Amino acid sequence: LIHKGNRNMALKSSLRQSSTKGSSSNGEGSVTQAPCKPYQVSVSFRFIFLTLLSSALLSFTVGRAVRVLLLEGPRGALLWPHLESSMRNRPDYHLGAGKSRRDLPLPQMMDGKEVPHTVYTSKNFDTAASATSSSVLVEKSRTAVDSEGEADEEVTCDTDGGSCSRGKDPAEVEDEDDDEEDDDDDEDDDYDDDDDDDDDDEEEHLPAGQHLLVDIKDVDGTFLNSEELLAQAMVDVVADSRLTLLSYHCHTLVPTGVSCVGVLLESHISFHTWPTEGVITLDLFTCGAAPLLPVLPVIERLFAIPRPPLFEGEEVPKPGVGWSHVLRGFRDDKAHGDTDALSSDDLGVDVLGYLFYDLKEEVASVQTPFQRIDIYNLIDSRSVKIADYQRSLSNDGSYQAQHPDLFAPNKVVFLDGVKQSTSKGDAGYHESLVHPCMFMHADPKRVAIIGGGEGATLREVLKHDTVEKCTMVEIDELMVTTSRQYLKEWSDCSDIVGSEEWCVDDPRADVRYEDAVAWFIDRFGEGVDEKEKKFDEDDYKPFDVIIMDALDPQVNIPFAEVLYKQPTFLQAVYDSLSEQGVIVMQLGDAPYISDPHDTIGRHENRAIITSHLLRMGFQSVHVYEEKHSDFDESWTYLVAMKDYTSRSLWYSNAAEIEVAIHKRIKHTHSGKSPLRFFDGATMMTYQTPHKAQEVVYCRNKPMPAGCDEATHGFSKSRPNVPISSFEVKTSQVGDHAGRGVFAKVDIPKGAHIGAEQSANSINVAPTTYDIIQTLAEEHDLADLDAVLEYLWGYGFDSNLYGETSVVVDSTILTFVNHGCNGTYNAATVTSTVTEMTAGAEEFNEEFFINDPYDLVVARHLPHNQNSGDVALRDIKAGEEILNNYLDFSTDEEDWKDYVRNLRNQCLGKVVGSITNVERGGLPSMKVWRDGK
Repeated sequence: LIHKGNRNMALKSSLRQSSTKGSSSNGEGSVTQAPCKPYQVSVSFRFIFLTLLSSALLSFTVGRAVRVLLLEGPRGALLWPHLESSMRNRPDYHLGAGKSRRDLPLPQMMDGKEVPHTVYTSKNFDTAASATSSSVLVEKSRTAVDSEGEADEEVTCDTDGGSCSRGKDPAEVEDEDDDEEDDDDDEDDDYDDDDDDDDDDEEEHLPAGQHLLVDIKDVDGTFLNSEELLAQAMVDVVADSRLTLLSYHCHTLVPTGVSCVGVLLESHISFHTWPTEGVITLDLFTCGAAPLLPVLPVIERLFAIPRPPLFEGEEVPKPGVGWSHVLRGFRDDKAHGDTDALSSDDLGVDVLGYLFYDLKEEVASVQTPFQRIDIYNLIDSRSVKIADYQRSLSNDGSYQAQHPDLFAPNKVVFLDGVKQSTSKGDAGYHESLVHPCMFMHADPKRVAIIGGGEGATLREVLKHDTVEKCTMVEIDELMVTTSRQYLKEWSDCSDIVGSEEWCVDDPRADVRYEDAVAWFIDRFGEGVDEKEKKFDEDDYKPFDVIIMDALDPQVNIPFAEVLYKQPTFLQAVYDSLSEQGVIVMQLGDAPYISDPHDTIGRHENRAIITSHLLRMGFQSVHVYEEKHSDFDESWTYLVAMKDYTSRSLWYSNAAEIEVAIHKRIKHTHSGKSPLRFFDGATMMTYQTPHKAQEVVYCRNKPMPAGCDEATHGFSKSRPNVPISSFEVKTSQVGDHAGRGVFAKVDIPKGAHIGAEQSANSINVAPTTYDIIQTLAEEHDLADLDAVLEYLWGYGFDSNLYGETSVVVDSTILTFVNHGCNGTYNAATVTSTVTEMTAGAEEFNEEFFINDPYDLVVARHLPHNQNSGDVALRDIKAGEEILNNYLDFSTDEEDWKDYVRNLRNQCLGKVVGSITNVERGGLPSMKVWRDGK
């Protein structure tokens, strides 16, 4: 064809030349040329074949040369030390010569699950420190691939699911993106495991995971030095855990030990062994949504292999397992549920996340319709040694064996991850919750419990023989039955005389599996018509004591919000109490002295419910703490009394509490004390709030009255005028007054008067005062009469302890007189009512009811009662010191006579009781006894 083309071109050139010549001859003739014949060139197939073959050989030669120079040369130089190592080419160290590494188990795929799309890449370094080095990969052909093969090898498979956004074919990912553009709600079914919903799929792909660390000791050394056995255990763990093992790599080390790491579709599993010491440490990390804790028994079964006995009869120790579970990465905030329990401070961090428990055993994990219940047995080496526990199980006569309860594991109960109670702190928590409020009522017959699903609160209530009926309203029936099965000690009433083996079966117990909020509102809420009562008549009878053993107010879930913030419910609870009714509730961990006021931060619910209780009309509210409840912090309780006089029972002394315990608490079949923790001395520690409670209380805005420096103690900013600066002379008030106290020096306004000796006053407690009056009424004894005459003549009444107590100043200040018609110049408190302005027919509440919730007064009761007077104005030398006696009136029944007597004294109609006796008049005791 080429030659033919050239010929045609020559012909065309010749024709152009002829045309030119013809033109120059003026057209006298034309040139005529005969047509030429075409020709062809034939190429054989042999020629074509040889040409293509030589081209292919040339291309292959060039390509191979480039590969050797640019790829295999550098790779060979890098791997040369590894390939030439004598250790690398040795037979398996622990199996003997001739054993192939290809005997290692293959990764297993779950039924119905395909091998995911992955790219396998590995790089090996000098392994002279190891006896063998083996890698096994998963592939569709189900055969192993040795690491001595190509360094880069791609295995492409389909997948029906994945975690951490891995294991998907890129083309499929593009298809997913297209699907998302078409419909945001569509999900590719190929990637849904076990028909999980969209939320679960999103959870799997969050940048978060679970990390399980496991340490095992006293394991068989032969097992720990066998690469094949360990690899098989690893493969089985992954298979039994429904995870996906893509590949694993193992080294048998010199002289002993094995290290393996397995690459999971979900992340990794790895371990290292110390055969001589019998120890293996393992970690498993997954970023899937499936819980990882159920894998623990599988790991223990496959890796905790006990060693054989060294001699006949040897007692081989059981392998010890220590583990921790930690949530890793970043996850969305979850509402109430499973993830909250695992990430909580109590269960998630302090228990699951703590590696060094000698024993950490799950007793039960139950999901009820309302909450998740987790129960664990724990032995912390910081308090109990595992060796002591094991010895306590023996019968060797040791101290441990004689007192096994002292070394038993601590059984801990968690609700949604929040610690509720423990076997070590059961008595400390439940007895300090129940008995203080029960003894605040003189005769509690009807008791209600809100919550208390463990049964321990009911157990403590039933120890009081005054109780005729105890109604427990618990919404979660499964919580009660779970407690009966796994927490028998909590609800065991078998030792209480007259009760049953299970407290719920006690005839006095009335357990209702209902919503407590609705239960109280339906029976005692506003608008409940007497004619429309739809429940049993007994349901509408008031309670003497209500115990709220429900969720901590710090728990951020809707039900807690209702319990502590809904006024309708709290008002119904208040209305369900009898006139002398008492309510108690636990308020969570106690404040630190550095905390802000409860209205700020996580203790807001505590501030809200306290405010509601005060608004509803509780007349005396107290907070107290208990450190022995086995929580990380001291625990706070609040008790509120409907009647102010119940306050006197709160301030009973230790002996009075012990007497009440002896009279009221039921006996036991065993003869042991029914109370393991609570007693009179313990009760007295509850009477004074902790310093931190007072400090945090005073951080409120505006600052509560009484939080100033003067009320906290004897203020250094105020000058003190000592007792030596005063003298006793005949009073200038009038003939009725007798002796009086006069200043010998000028006293500035605000100065303390005799503060250095005011704490030495004589205090007669309400019960003591009542006993003296009762005896004086029944017996005409001169000495007893003299005591009462002294108290009435020189003392003043106080109601700070609920009932009337008497305080007598032990210094010459006891002779201070009443300043008539508002002429008083010194006082402990400042009031504006005088004997002339007070209504004799109507008791003035100003002198009777104190602030029902004043933590400053509660912490400084003795000081508030004995703090002495303060100058209300500048007092000149020679001036008489005068008080307002109405400040000392606390008895509503005697108010009328008290006001009339002071008024008559100021008018000169009568004299004071002491002056009357000294002048030969009829003693007040005689007049009082005759009147009685």
